[in-house]
Amino acid sequence: MKIIDEKGRLFGKINLIDLLVLVLVVAVVLAVGWKLVGKKAAAAVSDNQHELTFTVLFKDQPLEVAEFAETQIGKQLVNNTKLIPAEVTEVSSSFDASEAGYWLYVTVKATATFSGNVWQVGSQEVRVGYEYILKTSEFELTGIISGIISGMEADNG
Repeated sequence: MKIIDEKGRLFGKINLIDLLVLVLVVAVVLAVGWKLVGKKAAAAVSDNQHELTFTVLFKDQPLEVAEFAETQIGKQLVNNTKLIPAEVTEVSSSFDASEAGYWLYVTVKATATFSGNVWQVGSQEVRVGYEYILKTSEFELTGIISGIISGMEADNG
């Protein structure tokens, strides 16, 4: 028995072109299904949302920026033009004569995702020493994360 007969049928039963079209349609359906459901389903199964408090240091800021930052306490953060579950809880500053500017410390309390050993708030990774863009509807600065306190320790008892 031949694998493909003289009429182009596989094992004498199914047309080879029909089989290729069928395989292609099944592959497209599976790919679309994975794209729509796969990542969301995996995220829904794992409980990886935790409270995270972190402090961002902004060096060498003018007095006006340091003063305006204090008006942002209680404001929700923005990421990719959307409000995220994070807010400014504390702002403090100190003058650094060597740099002729203010060191500004902004503390943020957020609901963060812990995945792949990385904290993430919105679409930004949160790690000590990592650059962080702190943005509210009225304020945006880029600084360095200087400290993190996670709620995981409290969750684990």
